Amino acid sequence: MTQKKRVKRMIFFSNPKVTSKKLIDPHYTQTAERIRQSDAKYILALQDQMRLNYTSHLAKTELGRIGKSGKTMQYGLIQHSVLCVTDKNEPLGLMDVKLFDYEDFDTDVHQHQRAIKDKATRYWIDALGDMRQRLGECSQKIITVADREGDFYEFLHELLEAKEEFVIRAKHDRYTGKTHRARKQRLWSLLTESETKGCMTTIIQDVNSRETKEIILTLKAMEIMLPPPNKGKKDRDEKKGFGPIKVNVVMAYNDEHEWVLLTKLPIDTLEQIEEIVSIYRSRWHIEDYHKVLKTGYQIDEIYLHSSRETIQNLIIMASISACRLYWLIYIGRTEVDIKADQLFEEFEWKAIYVYFKEKIPQECPVLSEVILRIARLGGHKPIKNGQPPGIKTMWIGFQQFTIAAQMYRNMSTNRQ
Repeated sequence: MTQKKRVKRMIFFSNPKVTSKKLIDPHYTQTAERIRQSDAKYILALQDQMRLNYTSHLAKTELGRIGKSGKTMQYGLIQHSVLCVTDKNEPLGLMDVKLFDYEDFDTDVHQHQRAIKDKATRYWIDALGDMRQRLGECSQKIITVADREGDFYEFLHELLEAKEEFVIRAKHDRYTGKTHRARKQRLWSLLTESETKGCMTTIIQDVNSRETKEIILTLKAMEIMLPPPNKGKKDRDEKKGFGPIKVNVVMAYNDEHEWVLLTKLPIDTLEQIEEIVSIYRSRWHIEDYHKVLKTGYQIDEIYLHSSRETIQNLIIMASISACRLYWLIYIGRTEVDIKADQLFEEFEWKAIYVYFKEKIPQECPVLSEVILRIARLGGHKPIKNGQPPGIKTMWIGFQQFTIAAQMYRNMSTNRQ
């Protein structure tokens, strides 16, 4: 990229008329429309956070603390995202993105002495409300899914008050019961003593080898009461009038894995319990989406020497673009019959055949054939019964594909 182009892009992102809200609002509108028009059984609203570490950024004056690595303070931004997918695992888009750091809150005051609006955890609740506001009148069933970071009383209380469906992995081994004075057994011991409801077979991906394997999980389920927390004065004052909350809990485990899931979905049958576990498993979508942002778009290596707003604008643009790439990866893997011209222009899919010195098909090929060739541009080597191309491979391939397609288009135009 030339210095002139860098300056132009810098001017765009730092333009005071360009804001992250203006950039992403159209995407929210389109995602909401896709949700309303979807014929899915339900839509999963996957919430998660990731840290963008800009500690080595030379112009990080407007970036605050995001955590520690040993005794070293880390600076940057935390991104909280809500990605929506269907029950058939089709990505529909983002419904909320927020960027913050701990300097946005008065961390000199202990968290137990702060109200929820003065804590970083408020973004889980804010995301839920903002998503519902953007959806407006919507008959679709929405299920909020979150990992252990979403397991806190205020969030669970808000979900129940708003009559939302949810599946959240438990983090805390709480006391159960209606009040703290009438403490009963802790959650894990109750589950250990409860009866087994059955077993299920599922497929997971190994964290280290990335290989998929089939595992068998034992299932338990029960209804419990959770009292409001009773930690500090501010916390107690805020919870006045708040009562215990009633939730269902599912435990899926074997010798290596254990998931304890809090939910309001029914647990009357083995099929319902299995579906809750399957819903939680779909949370991998947002992890893979964040991986697209970090591994492909490398947004944790942004070095714009400008304001925080400028950096946020670029992150939002990358977040929107990553949604399209993630959707293309999914469609290319799952939709075997869809034609390439449903997603690409004619010059684009033809360019990939020209690049590999292959004969251009007379009829438009299926999308999966084009996606496979794009993956080859990224270094993927097709092997029979092998693993599909990874996210980084696809990102590199799309970069090369964009260049090849533009060159083919220019050559075709010049011939005419």
